[in-house]
Amino acid sequence: MRGLLFFLFGFIFLTAEAQQFGGHPLNQRWKQIKSPRTQVIFPTGWDSTALRVASIMDKIDSAAAFPLTRRVPVLLQHHTTQSNGYVALAPLRSEWYMTAPINGFELGSLNWPEQLALHEQRHFQQYLRFNRGGAKVFRFLLGQQGQALANALTIPDWFFEGDAVFQETLLSEQGRGRMPSFFNAWNALQEAGKQYSYQKLRNGSLRDFTPNHYQLGYLLLQYGQQQYGLSFWDKVSNDAAAMKGLFYPFQKAINQYSGIKFKEFRKKALELNQDTGKFQPVVNEENPVYTETGDLLYLRSSYSELPAFYLRLKTGEEKKIRVRDQSLDSYFSYANGKILYAAYQPDTRWGWRDYSDLKLLDIQSGKQKRITTHATYFTPALSSSGDSIIAILQDATGKSFLHLLTAEGKLLKEFPNDSGYIYSFPRFAKNALLTASRNRKGEMTLHAIDMVTGEHKALFNWSNHIIGYPMPVGDSVFFTMSVNNRDQTVLYHDNKLALLETVNRLTGNYQPAVLNHAYTSMQFTAHGYKLNTNPVTVKEWIPAEQVLALPMIQQKGSQYNEAPVSFLSYQTDTSLKIKPYKNISGFLNFHSWTPWYEEPEFSLTAHSQNLLNNFQTNLSATYNRNEGFTRLGVQSVFGGFFPYIQAGFDYTFNRQAIFRNRSIRFNELELTTGLQLPLNLSSGRQFSSLTLSSDFVYNQPYFRLPEKDSLGNRSYSYLNNQLVFAIQSQQARQQIFPKWAGTIRVQFRNAINRYSSRQWLAAGNQYFPGFARNHSLVLGWAVGGRDSLPGIRFSNNFPFARGYETLNLFRMQRSGISYHFPIAYPDAGLAQIVYLLRVRAAAYFDWARAKDPQLFSQSGWVNFRSTGIECYFDTRWWNQLPVSFGIRYAYLLDPDRMGGMGSNRWQFILPVNLIPSGAGKSAQEKKKQFSVF
Repeated sequence: MRGLLFFLFGFIFLTAEAQQFGGHPLNQRWKQIKSPRTQVIFPTGWDSTALRVASIMDKIDSAAAFPLTRRVPVLLQHHTTQSNGYVALAPLRSEWYMTAPINGFELGSLNWPEQLALHEQRHFQQYLRFNRGGAKVFRFLLGQQGQALANALTIPDWFFEGDAVFQETLLSEQGRGRMPSFFNAWNALQEAGKQYSYQKLRNGSLRDFTPNHYQLGYLLLQYGQQQYGLSFWDKVSNDAAAMKGLFYPFQKAINQYSGIKFKEFRKKALELNQDTGKFQPVVNEENPVYTETGDLLYLRSSYSELPAFYLRLKTGEEKKIRVRDQSLDSYFSYANGKILYAAYQPDTRWGWRDYSDLKLLDIQSGKQKRITTHATYFTPALSSSGDSIIAILQDATGKSFLHLLTAEGKLLKEFPNDSGYIYSFPRFAKNALLTASRNRKGEMTLHAIDMVTGEHKALFNWSNHIIGYPMPVGDSVFFTMSVNNRDQTVLYHDNKLALLETVNRLTGNYQPAVLNHAYTSMQFTAHGYKLNTNPVTVKEWIPAEQVLALPMIQQKGSQYNEAPVSFLSYQTDTSLKIKPYKNISGFLNFHSWTPWYEEPEFSLTAHSQNLLNNFQTNLSATYNRNEGFTRLGVQSVFGGFFPYIQAGFDYTFNRQAIFRNRSIRFNELELTTGLQLPLNLSSGRQFSSLTLSSDFVYNQPYFRLPEKDSLGNRSYSYLNNQLVFAIQSQQARQQIFPKWAGTIRVQFRNAINRYSSRQWLAAGNQYFPGFARNHSLVLGWAVGGRDSLPGIRFSNNFPFARGYETLNLFRMQRSGISYHFPIAYPDAGLAQIVYLLRVRAAAYFDWARAKDPQLFSQSGWVNFRSTGIECYFDTRWWNQLPVSFGIRYAYLLDPDRMGGMGSNRWQFILPVNLIPSGAGKSAQEKKKQFSVF
């Protein structure tokens, strides 16, 4: 029963938890707009964007077949360098990461807030529409988290995202459904002769490249609408959310409204057959750049290798230069022996703030230095001499600027941008700067910018074609453009364009690097990006206007071939009122409740979280059937200050104890307050965190007569102090653990009045590379102990030798060694319920020692040694929830003196990644709900 509850509520939290707790300081000022259907909460300075967002979302909803049934909250996050967005329940809200994407080939070139409005509005409609039938029962029983669970179990994530991509495409002149790059994954599999099973496409793979659920969902939805009409998916999803049909309601609904079984439906939509492609490792070769001597620089990564800079000499020899720091993209620039790129840097304390700083790397020495601090620079480029830098700065107001910097990162000039362009991939050209630009309508062109006056000159007309990676060569420009169903290499000269593709491929070519009369670009394949070289052969020069008149992509469905009804052309409703929004607004916002049973206790907890997520509260009621007591409690945490402030209150009625050989009853009050300081110390190639916390606990029992007179006041207080530090290198997809990592936990608990009780613990793990790739060696250690006096006995949390029963002993020590290695990557599932990604194992040896004069007859140390093997299964349940669990066989080399029988022990290793974290967990460690771009 306990395992089932862990699984179900872990599923709830891993699918519904997303918001960063305490991500902004209390002095951050907020405003709000309340339209008929939307509440937009935004920082000062984003008034016009918020008005635009509210207007578009209201206009979409007014034309929807299933309009919103309540006003929905949207929060604009402006201090993050990532481009993202999501809608989630528990509580219902949407978070938008307002930094516009630089690379249009990833998400398109639409105005970023408007694209988010088109996409995320659909998710709001989905959640409010899916509160029906069986899902409504779940919501009644568990609140919003109950609906999140029901919807996740019955409606696949590909439907959520495919449906939203379909809307952003249908209601605009672009959207991802009109982007050739969006179909690269499927085209690459077709070229490679790979036709994976549906479950592999649903769950992904640790071995092979697979399309994501956005791409899978869009193709399935497009096929369903083309074959069975625009209302087909509304009927299917409504029945599935209502749980019509206890098992597989989504598949049953497809069967009902299409007349064919789901297996046949998906086969026709995706043309799935037996996997005919041979296995090849996924290795990416990206960002080709030629050096002055004609050698080729590029970035290489794979499922088992971290991204690193490589130099391919003209002789064919390859040289690894350095592993790249954490970055948001693979782009870099080169000149005069130096590599320049933008690296990701999180804020030390505030989770909704991060930075993109410039790093300069010497390819000969491998030494690197950071030349900016707490900046937000993107796609930088070096001048040919290496003494100047041009980079895009996107500030916290959402504006984009071109900055001219010295090689040391000093600002020389900021170029004016009165038209509000979003720039990408700037380069130095003759007496000018060259950059891809997009305007507020989402149209793109190439701009030549005068270095002195800042005047912008468009090389050709604005269009909806996606443009990027310009490479000036003399009076011509090589660049990548979306046209005729592919992202192609294009050459510009004197208002004419030439399409340079010489090989008929289905997937896109990106970022041309030119040397002599040839160019090298990266090609999207089923085995990663690959570099290929082609001669510069111009077959025909075409006037730019004629090329721009060609479509980006020719859709099969008639709904896109007609002129789109663009909801982005509607005017902003300026009559909406802007008002202040206080940091402390909506402190009590109860959204869900969790029943729990763990022998011998029943409990019910109500969860509250305000929209800014700087205040969380839990109300709980617990009944213990062994003692017959009832406990009522309140726990709250406020994250607006530098340390979190935590407080709690518990009052227990009718506790039971033994006094002078008879049972007595009493009530008990416990008050808790404390501070927690979570620090993100990540930088460069490593992730690290430090969390310091201290809690004060006061306990007051209230005895009844006659014990009240004889026992008197028995109140006591204690402190619980803790330090947790973790540091690790970056981790590749197939690596079980990082190559290098370490964790340390130190805890000290001590009574500060009445008793002299105390307990301490220090424990840690160190991770090292194994003998083969993806193998790991783990060394563990721990020391701990407690006082020997009568008084409080704190709970035991010592990591004892595996296989043994454990008690709270006087002194304890432990050391251990484990060797972890993969066994197989099955990529196979069962009944669309559980999918097995990987099987791995670990052999271990533990040596614990303990002494306790009250328990052991001898006064010295007693050994507890064990050895054994563990087998782990990395799975996904219901095609969404990642769960790792294992089985352990332990052989005890010493007698178990604490109650266990026999030397052979079998243990089930619970899926520890199911249990939700507390308020201090970082956003990167939490799973996001649907609609993560």
